[in-house]
Amino acid sequence: MWIAIFTMMRLGPSLAYAIALLFVLSMPLLESHPSSAFAWWLYMTILPVMREPIYLLLAVPGVGIWSATVLLVLASIFGIRVAVQPQRHHRSGFIHAHIALIATGLSVGKAAVAQAGLSDFALPQFQRGDWSFLPLAQPLGTFLFISVFLACICWHLTVIKRAISA
Repeated sequence: MWIAIFTMMRLGPSLAYAIALLFVLSMPLLESHPSSAFAWWLYMTILPVMREPIYLLLAVPGVGIWSATVLLVLASIFGIRVAVQPQRHHRSGFIHAHIALIATGLSVGKAAVAQAGLSDFALPQFQRGDWSFLPLAQPLGTFLFISVFLACICWHLTVIKRAISA
């Protein structure tokens, strides 16, 4: 039972990479079908969660939509393999989960300071609201961050257990 629970928890980074893949694939879908309600829904649903990591990946010279797609597919498949066989991939799983944690944390952190327009420059006295809890309003982002965070805890426990037994 515990093995199944830890395996499901270790699949969090693969889920994050798969959702990032959906966001990348929604871009050409939206380009080819700009009047499709489904294309807009898919793009706008995942945009707040994966905007920063994907735009950062696409900003690397030589990385386009299709190479990012291949990278994300490979990262997701590798994460599934690591989650199913954690005894063989201690360091790789640890690094894989923490890269996903940094990416989801980056998107959550950037969403927390998001603003629309230049209202703070023009009329700072009319700026309302506390934007620090904005990521919690995004259920997908919160779920992804928590699932990847739990995967990192699993990998920390695996590394600590291995260090104690050695």
